[in-house]
Amino acid sequence: MTSNSDRPNGNINYYYYLVAFIDVLGQKEAFQNLEGQSLEDNHPKLIEAHKQTVWFVENLRNGFKDFFDAYTEEREPSVKVAPEKMDQFKAMLKSNLKHQRFSDCIQAYVCLHTDKYHSHAINGVFGTLLACGGMLLLSLAMKKAFRAGIEVGLGTELDNGEIYGPVLYKAYELEHKVAEYPRIVIGRELVNYLTALANKHQQLPAQTNEDVELCKVMATSCLKMIVRDLDGVPILDYLGSDFLQSINENPEQAKKFEEVLNQAFQFVESEYKKRKQSGDRKLALRYYLLLNYFKAKNPFPKK
Repeated sequence: MTSNSDRPNGNINYYYYLVAFIDVLGQKEAFQNLEGQSLEDNHPKLIEAHKQTVWFVENLRNGFKDFFDAYTEEREPSVKVAPEKMDQFKAMLKSNLKHQRFSDCIQAYVCLHTDKYHSHAINGVFGTLLACGGMLLLSLAMKKAFRAGIEVGLGTELDNGEIYGPVLYKAYELEHKVAEYPRIVIGRELVNYLTALANKHQQLPAQTNEDVELCKVMATSCLKMIVRDLDGVPILDYLGSDFLQSINENPEQAKKFEEVLNQAFQFVESEYKKRKQSGDRKLALRYYLLLNYFKAKNPFPKK
């Protein structure tokens, strides 16, 4: 899954990557009505705007890392492991998720090129999906929203750690032109990649049976968290039972997450009503679609 391109000043290695492009919404509104006043008058408003923009995006990025660490590195897939192969199994649980922030956006990416265990790649994919869904719920609970596009394609890592290439623009196009309202759109190539792994398609010349089986388990789990929205677009089903089961690993955590769900629902509902009353047809429609998703899924436990 590699493509090499030669340039006068050296080789550039292109591999297949998964990229999640995340754009935090409503940042421009935070800085409205700050012109035409003295710096002294604007100072408290600038501080508040800073909290709603830079501070929030930074916390979102840190939260993304926390989700990845909690639900990927510590999660043990349900496969049978013989005692003599436990070391191999632990080695296969590693993953290679990276992320960068610029302005109001966050990029998370996983290199799908591996040398020994392809499970390192699918572990990162699984962690990315969980992190994106979990952080969207937390973001909504904090009265902020974001859109995201996640896709697979060719890319390369620059010296500054950024990802560059067709895959970045494919993920950006999904977020910018397809998502429209706060949701996480899944690209066609990502679905194809997961389907191939779920069907046990070999990814390495001498891939072990254990690695193939683990890739199948993880890819199947990812596919169960993807559904088609009302417009037929594949999205991350972060209110679906499979996603919630993966993210709520113990009763105490589930109880805390229930509170997050309620706060997120209250924000979505209030935002829809506010936009509707103000005559903002564009945003009212978008929050109506999001509210409809919450109501259709009804993730709240029965009392």
